[in-house]
Amino acid sequence: MKLSTVALVLVVTFVACCGCVNSPAVTDRSEGTLHAHYAYTDEWSPTLGCYERVTGYVYNAGNVSTDATRLNFNLVNTNTGTIRDSKSIYVGMVGAGATTTFETVLDGECTQQYRVDFAFEK
Repeated sequence: MKLSTVALVLVVTFVACCGCVNSPAVTDRSEGTLHAHYAYTDEWSPTLGCYERVTGYVYNAGNVSTDATRLNFNLVNTNTGTIRDSKSIYVGMVGAGATTTFETVLDGECTQQYRVDFAFEK
């Protein structure tokens, strides 16, 4: 019992000190009639390690539907400028005045600081 308590305290301390726990960064991006709003947070799990969880939505402010909308995310190391991980999310057609939600995970390292860059691909 005592050993498991010590192990739990060490894990909690490691996660708190590694930079993997912070408040979400919120970003808005527009391209033409498409608008994206997303937030990303540093998270940690025993199976994934440190990663960035990205959640948000795409809104079509136009009068015409968009076809084959894809969202591209890059996890960029803020110290070196290199891309650590990339994900492309296909959201498909976004109707006029419609909103589509999304979520993805980008793999990082616990000892590094990152930002998430975003671009639309049509």
